[in-house]
Amino acid sequence: MAIWPFQPSRASEDAECLLAAVTEASRRPALFASGRIPDTLEGRFEAMALYAGLAMIRLSAERGAEPLAQHFADKLFRAYDAGLREAGVGDLAVAKRMRGLAGAFYGRLEAYGAAVRAGDKLGLSAALGRNVFADEAHAYAPVLAEHVLATVRAQAEAPLAALFAQSGWPQPE
Repeated sequence: MAIWPFQPSRASEDAECLLAAVTEASRRPALFASGRIPDTLEGRFEAMALYAGLAMIRLSAERGAEPLAQHFADKLFRAYDAGLREAGVGDLAVAKRMRGLAGAFYGRLEAYGAAVRAGDKLGLSAALGRNVFADEAHAYAPVLAEHVLATVRAQAEAPLAALFAQSGWPQPE
């Protein structure tokens, strides 16, 4: 017999599946090869923020997906919180770091989303270069931008449920 009498909502369960798919896609070794996203705590945040941002962009285009988007954001930030704690960040510093991560995530979501909606590969490449590599002209930024735009196109043509599986997240080159 369950202690808690309420069942998780469908949006909450879907958000859990989406977070797992986003996490797996953002950890693909091809993203972290030589000359690509640095395989550091910051680099992994950037990859996760990028893929979570792509999920949020797709959810924003789907009518009625607001509850799923909210549950996904909640679970994403709980995962960030847990990651900070596992990395040894003290309880007193977690809240401050979380505010910084939230600001960074939503800033990136805004920049990437604007470029994606405009189909602006150069603007997206510059934003990725600035955020991921601290260098707008980084050699991998245009390649990553093309991957992001291809992912957005593929996801726009697929049903929303495709995001919950790895097949909904094209492999980076």
